[in-house]
Amino acid sequence: MAACGALPVKLATVEADGAAVTPDDVAAAERTIAAAAEAVAGTDHRGAGFAVLHAGEEGLWLLLHWWLGGGILAHRVWRAAASGAAFAEADRQLVACVWELGVIEFERRAWMATAMAGGAVTDYLARTFPEGHV
Repeated sequence: MAACGALPVKLATVEADGAAVTPDDVAAAERTIAAAAEAVAGTDHRGAGFAVLHAGEEGLWLLLHWWLGGGILAHRVWRAAASGAAFAEADRQLVACVWELGVIEFERRAWMATAMAGGAVTDYLARTFPEGHV
């Protein structure tokens, strides 16, 4: 679990064939997520979010998502050229690749089954993306 200020953020990883997410990559992702705290705090967030750290064929991608009122998902996207490089904000029109969308779909279903069904946000946070293929 990462933190974006007071907002808890579930962190899932995705690895392309031949690529790997390293502990240093996770630490850099957690720092980047933490640095977004002021921007996220200024939104109508519902107290939970998730992130995807993707070691892709052309570098690392970091997607931060948080839930807003009305079941709306907000996001920011960063990219690093290679493992160990600093993350820089990506083009704002980018959302996610087909592999990252698998995690987003899981999180959508988890949010609907818990927080949107009257459950606690902690129930949502307890549901984590399973290891395996996206």
